[in-house]
Amino acid sequence: MEILQNIKEIVTKNSPEKALEKLEPIIEGLRDSDNFNSGGEAPLAAALAEKGKLLWKLGEKASAISCYEASAQTDPDGPGALLLEHSRKIMDFFDPNQLNP
Repeated sequence: MEILQNIKEIVTKNSPEKALEKLEPIIEGLRDSDNFNSGGEAPLAAALAEKGKLLWKLGEKASAISCYEASAQTDPDGPGALLLEHSRKIMDFFDPNQLNP
């Protein structure tokens, strides 16, 4: 639970660029640990989902979708799976022919 709170704090108190910088070592550390903690939460999946949200805000949609996919693979019932589904629907909806010239 402490890791998840730390991740939320990093995301809310920093710019997207700075938050990404601070999240990267946490994500690397979580890759070496178990996917689920004693409370049944998946901190790696949550961290990857948050990283994806930050990348999406920065306009890096392909990288964001990759993070959502990694999060969904880690925890199929976690937030990354839902974000992946939503982002795919958004990308499917995009039609350049409907843009104003």
